[in-house]
Amino acid sequence: MKVSTTTVSITPPGVFYLDGYLNDLRRQPGQGVHDEPLAVLLLIEEAGRRTLFVGVDVCLMSLSRIEGMRRQLCELLGLEDELLVTSTVHSHSCPNGLREGSLIDHDTPGYADLVTGLVVQAASTLPDGLVEATPEILSTHVRGWYSNRNSTEKPFDDEAFVIRFVDADGGVVAAMQNFNCHSTVVGPTNMLITSDLQGAVRAELAEWLGVVPYAFTGASGDLGNRQFRQGNDFAELKRVSCGIAAELMRGSFEPLRLGRPSVREFVCRVDYDNTQYYPSYRAQLAEARAVLADDGSSADARKLAVTEVSKLSSKLEVERVAFPIVMRVIEMGDIVFVTFPGELGSTLGMRIKGMFPGKTCIVIGYANDSQGYFVPEADFGLGYESYVTQLPPGGIEKVLDAFEEQL
Repeated sequence: MKVSTTTVSITPPGVFYLDGYLNDLRRQPGQGVHDEPLAVLLLIEEAGRRTLFVGVDVCLMSLSRIEGMRRQLCELLGLEDELLVTSTVHSHSCPNGLREGSLIDHDTPGYADLVTGLVVQAASTLPDGLVEATPEILSTHVRGWYSNRNSTEKPFDDEAFVIRFVDADGGVVAAMQNFNCHSTVVGPTNMLITSDLQGAVRAELAEWLGVVPYAFTGASGDLGNRQFRQGNDFAELKRVSCGIAAELMRGSFEPLRLGRPSVREFVCRVDYDNTQYYPSYRAQLAEARAVLADDGSSADARKLAVTEVSKLSSKLEVERVAFPIVMRVIEMGDIVFVTFPGELGSTLGMRIKGMFPGKTCIVIGYANDSQGYFVPEADFGLGYESYVTQLPPGGIEKVLDAFEEQL
């Protein structure tokens, strides 16, 4: 097996707007850079077939904004589109411009073209950097730093993984990082670019591994560190990222057998009459506006209510909802990666993992497109995610039923 990796800074050179929160402050241009956002590329070649993972430090990426990037990467590296994974760290404090429907009206000028150019240029160096390497995996569980955002008592996927690729001299030449949590420690009044929790843990592991890992989160639609947070500033980000990194570093690596990749694609076409849900949207909208009108509402409650008002108002303008959900299953020996184009509830990700007995299954969320939240039926009404999802109660379960039947 051969691997190659590289990173590139994707800091915009001029005016930028931060994506992820909606408030009057965030409607203004950002004010500086706390830590540089990156794109991290990992190329794996086995038995003449290549797989490319591209992690980008933005909140979300819509397929419509990155189709050109994907096409150029496939042509440049001789990739099949199905074996190209483009995902985001989902920071709420990185520049916008790579997705449709950003909460902020203004896009960072030219940002999609800038990121595309920088990523493709970085990818051009990957073939010459390919080296023989042996994969190893560290698997562990992380507790005490994040949980289900609806309740610490609810189940959540606490599995975490580090995969490293070691050359003949014992050096780590590439790596992957996965733990499942929203990258949202820094709060909505922050105006500095930061890759937040996923990026901060990545930086800690880079010092330990000797290489910057491709970092991604899985089914994290309802996961966060809200119940454990002691602040929402950069000091708290340092405390939490060091804590999670330390949990990962306590694990031990074991041999991992990776083979020639095979890929299967699942497509589910969603299509329904949205007007039937207008009454419930109006009721939820009234509740959100009541929170904003109440001077006693907490900062967290007001933050979520602002987003609810924006999203619910938009949903009342849509008569029919129609879009395809595309999931891909990439099998590589003992490991299976399942990509999902949105924010899955944690128990839904756990269900997907259970569909592959005898394999280590890792879900890559926020992958290849940006289609919002997908909420378990039992959790409707518990959090704002269920107010802004594109599927009605039970809708995502039906999608996963069909996915499982196809396997």
